[in-house]
Amino acid sequence: MKVTVRHSAEMASLRQHARKRVKDIVKIFPQYSSATVYRHCKAPIGQDPPIDQRKFNRGRPSKITQQDIRAIVRAIAKLRVSDGSFTAPRVALEAGVAHKVHIRTVRRILNQAGYHYCRSRKKGLLRRADLHARVDFCRKIRRRKLTQNFWENQISIYVDGKGFQFKTMPLDQARAPSAREWRKRCEGLKFGCTAKGSKEGSVNANFMVGISYGKGVVLCHHYKKAITGDKMVNIINNSFPNAFEKSCNPIAKRILQDGCPRQNSRKALKALENIGGIVFKIPARSPDLNPIENFFGIVTKELRKQVLQNNIVRETFDEFVQRVRETMLTFSVDKIDKIIESMDKRVGMVLAQKGCRIKY
Repeated sequence: MKVTVRHSAEMASLRQHARKRVKDIVKIFPQYSSATVYRHCKAPIGQDPPIDQRKFNRGRPSKITQQDIRAIVRAIAKLRVSDGSFTAPRVALEAGVAHKVHIRTVRRILNQAGYHYCRSRKKGLLRRADLHARVDFCRKIRRRKLTQNFWENQISIYVDGKGFQFKTMPLDQARAPSAREWRKRCEGLKFGCTAKGSKEGSVNANFMVGISYGKGVVLCHHYKKAITGDKMVNIINNSFPNAFEKSCNPIAKRILQDGCPRQNSRKALKALENIGGIVFKIPARSPDLNPIENFFGIVTKELRKQVLQNNIVRETFDEFVQRVRETMLTFSVDKIDKIIESMDKRVGMVLAQKGCRIKY
C-alpha cells in the first residue's frame, strides 16, 4: 500500500517532535509494514521521503566475461557436429567455463543467444501442397470404402528402410538425454528438411524391413551403406518372394511404402512387377500414415533399454547388427497388430485435422 503524504508527515512528526517510539507508531498505522513506518519516521520534515537505493543497485560484478560468452556460443557449433545433442554442462565444459560460473549462468547465455531446451525435431515442415495431398489421399480411401479389413488383410507387407545408429560406447550414449536438445526454435525447419540431423562420422546398421498383420516381421534384410536402386532390385529379387509367402496375403502381394526415390525407382518398380508385386504408396512426408515407423520407434527404445539393463559398455558393429536383427525378429506380433489396427483411425484424424500432423 502506498503511503499518503499526510500519513508520512504524521509519522515523521510523531517520531521527531513527539519523540514516540517507532514500535508505538507502528501500532497507530497498522496498514503499513514496520519497515515502511521506520523509513518515513526518519524522513526530514518538509521533504520527500528518502529514496530506497536498493532498486538502483546493480549487484555484484559478473564473473563471466564477453570472451567466455563468445566461447560458449562457439562451443555449440562444435558440439552440434561431434555430439549432435548436448546438455548445458557439456557446453560449459567445451567452452572451458565450467570451473568459474554456475550452470544457470550458462543456460541464461544460451537463452540470450536464441537457444532453448526444446523437444527434438523428428519431422519436417508440411507445405500447403503436402496438406492437400494428405487430405486427398485420405478422401480417396474413404471414397473407395477401404475399411479396417483393407489394412489388415489386403496390405501384404508394410515396407521401409531404417538405419540404426551404431555407437562404440552404447551405455554412455543410452544414458544421455535424447528427448530434448539445445537448439533454436527455427532450427531444422526448412522446407524439404527431414530433420534427421547431421550425422557425420556415424555408422548405421541399415535394414530393409517388412511387417505384416498377424505374422509380425516377415522381411529383415541387412545391407551396407546407403540404399541404391540396384541394391533395392537385389533385395526385391532375393528377399521379397519369401516375405510375400510369410505375409498375411501372399496372393495380393501388395506393399505399402513411402515415396523414397530408391524404393520407387524405375528399376525397383520393374523388379517388383516381375514378381507380381503391387505398390500402395502414401503421400510424401507422412510417416504418421505408415505403421512401420511406429514399429521402428519402439525397436529403437527397446535397443536402448537392452543397453541399460545388460550394462553393455562396448560392442562391435557385427554384435550390434545381430542384436538389432534379433530384436526385430522376436518382436511381439500382438504389438505389431495393434499398430496396424490404428490405420483406419489415422485416416479419420488426418481428415479431421485438414491434413496436419497427428499424434502417431
